[in-house]
Amino acid sequence: MLSFTARPNTANAGRVDVRPAWTTPEVVSGVDALLEQWSASLPADRATAIVIKPNLNNDLVALSGNCTDLRVLDALCANLRRRGYTDITIADGSNVGIARRGISTFRRLRVDSLKIRYGVRTVDLNTDTGTPVVLHNDAHPEVANTILNAGFLISVPKVKTHAEAQLSCAMKNWVGICRGQDKRHMHYDLARNIFAINEVVQPDLILVDGLVGMEGNGPGDGEPFRFGQLAMSDDAFVNDAVIAHLVGLPWREVPYLQHAFNAGLLTTDIVERIAAELPVLRPIKRPPARTRLAMMAEARSLEWLKRTVRPIVQKPEVTEIAYKLKIVQDVYFLEDDTLQVVGRDAEKCGTCARCVDFCPTGLTLADIGVKTTLPDCAQCLYCWWVCPKDAIVLEGEERGMARQIQRYKKDIEQL
Repeated sequence: MLSFTARPNTANAGRVDVRPAWTTPEVVSGVDALLEQWSASLPADRATAIVIKPNLNNDLVALSGNCTDLRVLDALCANLRRRGYTDITIADGSNVGIARRGISTFRRLRVDSLKIRYGVRTVDLNTDTGTPVVLHNDAHPEVANTILNAGFLISVPKVKTHAEAQLSCAMKNWVGICRGQDKRHMHYDLARNIFAINEVVQPDLILVDGLVGMEGNGPGDGEPFRFGQLAMSDDAFVNDAVIAHLVGLPWREVPYLQHAFNAGLLTTDIVERIAAELPVLRPIKRPPARTRLAMMAEARSLEWLKRTVRPIVQKPEVTEIAYKLKIVQDVYFLEDDTLQVVGRDAEKCGTCARCVDFCPTGLTLADIGVKTTLPDCAQCLYCWWVCPKDAIVLEGEERGMARQIQRYKKDIEQL
């Protein structure tokens, strides 16, 4: 395990603990070990309203590197329940494209299975009530009241590149606490506003999902890579400086970290000690330069035009052209998939057992494809995604998942 403390012997120490994990048993034991190390930071009152804020950026399966892994969320909920916490909510507001189309990432990513497994609530922050906060360049997004009223906030970000912010981790995860289309306010001055919203609202604890990361053209069209790490921290600014170093990304290349440095929340001593005390674990492939068309599409001065032509550009054939021209990363489909695991071909399977390594509910090989309903099976399809032998039997229609299967299935099989 790696550990770094930015400000020893202070109330906000800026500590980051990092430990390797890859398989489901390693994820469970890793989350348990981290929470035990940080148990003094957890609420003493077991009735405290705990809100877990993952990164459910869009509907891409977590094994693509886009969103928080269901294995991490399952292990976290299980641990908190064992500790006796009775009021647990999982809450996020996915990106503006998802919000505008009314797509449920909780359903598509099977996060809503945790309601049955652990009795937790889920809240779509895009449709929550909110309270305006004043940021920079006339940005005044409404922050969801579920976040503002939480007794204890746990951020569960993903490690991935971001075309504009360079890195997406704990600080960037906080864009999702803004309601619906108000996220567009953040882009009025993205780097400064990412920093600013982390000053306004701070998580009490951060659990980083660094199992499968995304590199290259993130956050919505990059490539998955095996990072195999979990991290826990009490400080989003130090956390992201550490994660940036671990993936070989100089902190000065991450604009929101530069703002944290300018504000004194990162110091020369801190960033120099991170570089001296911690290794680079796995260099990340940088995001490509944004095209001129992509920058024009985000221009605030053209918002009126985007609203005017939206009925046209939302047509699938037009969106496909925009994707090929690298104007957008995300292509959405309104119909949920109906895919379900209904069996496993043992002859094809052999002794592979990769499906066991990735099953969020910890099913044995004998039970995968046999126990196919909750609470045993979340129907997350992770077993199918990682299977290189076509041994997992599915029924149903791909629908909204068809494109990501074409884009990511082979990459995920090779993780």
